[in-house]
This record gives sequence, C-alpha cells and structure tokens, in this order.
Amino acid sequence: MAIIHCKECNGKVSDKALMCPHCGFGTQKNLENVLLTQKSKTAQQGIFEKANAPLDQDERRGHKRINIKLMTKINQETARLFNISKSGMKLATPIAHKGPSVDITLDTGEKVFNIKAIIRWVNSKHSFSNLIDMGVEISSAPPEYYEFIDQLLANN
Repeated sequence: MAIIHCKECNGKVSDKALMCPHCGFGTQKNLENVLLTQKSKTAQQGIFEKANAPLDQDERRGHKRINIKLMTKINQETARLFNISKSGMKLATPIAHKGPSVDITLDTGEKVFNIKAIIRWVNSKHSFSNLIDMGVEISSAPPEYYEFIDQLLANN
C-alpha cells in the first residue's frame, strides 16, 4: 500500500482507496470498472422495481432539506452526504448497494447516529467524482437525530 495525494483536495489517501476520505473524490484508477460492474449486478437483480419507485415531488420534499456536506457510511462503506431532512437524505457512494434497505452511520463530530433507510432512487450519472448518487427515505432513526435536524433548521 502506498500513500498518494488526492487530485481534488491534495489530501493523503491510500492508493487502494476507492475515494478520498477528506473530500469524497474517486481515487482508484479502475473505479469506473468497479462501478459499471456493480451497477450491472444491481440492474440484473431488479431491486429498484415498482415497489421502490421514486416518490413524487410532494412526497420527496415532505420536509425541508438542508444542504450539508459530511462523510458518512452506508453499510460500512464510505459515502458523501449532500443534503438531509427529517425524512430522507441525498448521498453519493462509489459502490451500488445490493438491497433496497441500507444502514447509515452519520457522525456529526459530536454525535453518531445509526439510521435505517430505504433507497428510493439511484442516479447512474456521475455528478460528483465518479460516485453514484442516491436518495434514501429514513425508516428508523433515534430521537436525537430529529433533534439534530431541528437544530440545523433553526440555524439555517
């Protein structure tokens, strides 16, 4: 294993990492091949069928979204959080997830929240450094998570 510098933020990163732990930029040269393989497997499994169809605009935006950039984990894999609300999140990850349910570990620096969520949409276009964007609906979170969101809304 060698340490390299991220092309995006110049932070130190393992040459084996799929993405920079500092900024989320995709670092592995063959990341595109990994993503294509993962997306192909996900598509073949057909997990995003009508049962998990995207919500309409009103349902998706049932709660005010707050733009926030944090590193987080989805099923123990590093991901990037873009926005958050009481009912959902927009995230980006280098790996497509195999099932409709995910476990999210959100570390705010002060508290760690363990959240269960359902994937509602996946965007295969790479909007951020070769990562897969996804929207999740929160199915279960501790009460402190909702207090955290209320604090963000009050400060926003």
